[in-house]
Amino acid sequence: MIERGVLPSHLGMAATILETRFEEIFAAYEARLLAMESPLVAEVETRKQLRVQARSILKDVAATLRGPEALSSIQQSEDQLSETIGVSRARGNVHASESLRAVVALSAAALSVVIDNLPPSSTSRSAVATVALALQESIMDRVMRAGIAYSSYLLKKVHESHADERRRISRELHDRVAHSIMVAFRSLELYELYSDKDPSKAQARLKLAKSTIQEALDLTRSLSRELRSASAEEGLEVALAELLSISVPQKVRSWVSVRGDEAHIAPQVVRDELFLTLREGVRNAVTHSGAKTIKVEVDITENRVKAAVEDDGRGFEPGEEAGGTGLTSMKERTALLGGNLSLVSVPGEGTRVEIFLPLPRSQR
Repeated sequence: MIERGVLPSHLGMAATILETRFEEIFAAYEARLLAMESPLVAEVETRKQLRVQARSILKDVAATLRGPEALSSIQQSEDQLSETIGVSRARGNVHASESLRAVVALSAAALSVVIDNLPPSSTSRSAVATVALALQESIMDRVMRAGIAYSSYLLKKVHESHADERRRISRELHDRVAHSIMVAFRSLELYELYSDKDPSKAQARLKLAKSTIQEALDLTRSLSRELRSASAEEGLEVALAELLSISVPQKVRSWVSVRGDEAHIAPQVVRDELFLTLREGVRNAVTHSGAKTIKVEVDITENRVKAAVEDDGRGFEPGEEAGGTGLTSMKERTALLGGNLSLVSVPGEGTRVEIFLPLPRSQR
């Protein structure tokens, strides 16, 4: 909304400054991002997005300063741009806080150029205040739209992860449990067939039926325990210890260490998502690493959680993990909780996946 009492000429001049001095504003904007070590200036693609977004915001603000009739032609493209940026940041595992820091830097850069170039007068201060308000309104609208797209993308990926989990268990039931039951059933049929004609073959079939039924029972129990361990209702340490007992082969040494008070991770969904993330890390280690030892560590304070899954397996070169979905799922779950995930792997020496989650006061 344009502030009454500000001369239209000053607002027009401010709008012209925003339009004609874009390169100066963007250079100051990039300098601020570099100074704060923003990850948004580290990649060519995100730098391009920054430029397109900055130009769009300044165009929007200039149109606002000139009046409602100048705004109608740009609204739809702004919405699409914000949604695209939100999804791109989520896909790139760039935390939402970096977007907030970036738009604050853009606002500061734009205002500084306007102040330096707007002719001083009795109304220039009011004009600057109007420009600041227009910047805030434009930026916050975009932040809201990008934030919704960001969260929606992550929630979609988590939903896909849950769907993959259900499909995996379904395959286990069909391919292994049902197969074992079918083998046992056929063995019992052959036992009946051989019981009078060939007792030795009959006994062999009976023995096979018993072993496959036992195998099906063990698999069913294992899957049942996995379904129960999809949450950390009894606490992270208990859930993780049970996870290791279920998932890690007996020949592999494993242990879990949880330090700190789990009460600091108050919302159940946070504990559950952290547990599911660590569970994925354990599965990756069991499936791909060929490790002799696997350990899970969790360290909790009032302000943050640090967790890690480490193995002494074969490791891999940087970039080799890109084709897998397990690490992607872990990154998406961590990002949804407002944290970040890092990975260190050395061929022949193992892999360590580290998770950092901030614990805002609102969670405690």
